Amino acid sequence: MFDLDRWQEILSVLWMNKLRTVITGTSVAWAIFMMVFLMGGGNGLQNGVEFMFKDDAVNSFWIFPDATSKPWKGLPVGREIQLENEDHDRLATFEGVEHSSGRFNIGGSFNVKYKEKAQAFSVRAVHPGHLEIERTKMTHGRFITEQDNEELRKVAVIGKLVSEEFFASPEAGLGEWIDIKGGIYKVVGVFEDDGGDREMQMIYLPVKTAQMANNGGDQLDQLMLTVDEDMSVAETVVLEDKIRKDFARKFKYDPEDQRAVSIRNGIENFQRFQTLFFGIKVIITFTGLLTLLAGVIAVSNIMLITVKERTKEIGVKKALGAKPMHIIGSIIQESIFITLTSGYIGLVAGVALMWAADTALKAANMENQFFRNPEISWQMAVASLILLIIAGALGGLIPAWKAAKISPVEAMSA
Repeated sequence: MFDLDRWQEILSVLWMNKLRTVITGTSVAWAIFMMVFLMGGGNGLQNGVEFMFKDDAVNSFWIFPDATSKPWKGLPVGREIQLENEDHDRLATFEGVEHSSGRFNIGGSFNVKYKEKAQAFSVRAVHPGHLEIERTKMTHGRFITEQDNEELRKVAVIGKLVSEEFFASPEAGLGEWIDIKGGIYKVVGVFEDDGGDREMQMIYLPVKTAQMANNGGDQLDQLMLTVDEDMSVAETVVLEDKIRKDFARKFKYDPEDQRAVSIRNGIENFQRFQTLFFGIKVIITFTGLLTLLAGVIAVSNIMLITVKERTKEIGVKKALGAKPMHIIGSIIQESIFITLTSGYIGLVAGVALMWAADTALKAANMENQFFRNPEISWQMAVASLILLIIAGALGGLIPAWKAAKISPVEAMSA
């Protein structure tokens, strides 16, 4: 029930001790501000890392050839490893592999042309499984098919930004022919990609068509695959070891030589980041709670001082019939008011800082970097306010209990 007299009394006491109230409130506001700042910053880092994984399937392996770094059965160090089409075909024989693709990079500097228009775009030659691995979203037409590869069809799938550069609309581009390094390719699809502008400036070709057109033989520059989403991290590590040993047998190098053919396990890497950020959140929460505890202790100390200064006043109230619960309720209400008001100011300031940081990052076109969308959820904001109420009540509990035990006779003689 709203008690106007009690609120007038609380506000009067706070007004008479303005400096003390401001200093006490600042400690609580700073505690909440730092908690929001740390949590928002931690979320920004996590969002940035998760965005990097968003472009590719999390349950993916990426295989990169290099050169041997260890001698093996009389063979020298420094031998170059060259992947081939059969290496891609062999991936399907491993249990747990869902989709796979190779990549053949078309080297050299060249422009992609359409009639009088010419622009530099990146070109990748891939297998059909690349669609799932890169999480490519087809908006018009279709992606590369196995039939395109087997029949060496001269077809191309272009990114949204490529389509916007050359054609009036995505639909208008389908069926048109573009010039890629002297070869004429028919546009059969347009796609979007969460990886941002760089990915949507990409052009995909059938891998075997590109190998033939660019004297690539059956060479591949890298391999990638996705595994069953139900596989545990431990199972993916076992699969990674099997693939590594299989390549080591074929190319005759030490199975422990991770430079010869390096494998990036997306599931294992994602799990590592999740574990890392869980630890960061625990540390941030613990630090924030300690900071808030310091603020609550400050409030409690100030309320003890307030009770001591108002000893006679409290004694008079009790002499006039005020019940102990009324005294306790008044002190706790004052403590909650200071804590909640100051904490709310700190919360708003912290959220405002996160918003300003996010706006600045987007204005500087840095939203795709490691730090992205620093924010706290509304659930966290509500939880913070509830925590403030509890903290305020606890901060005023001891002073309130002490005030309730004051004897009217001792108060009048103090």
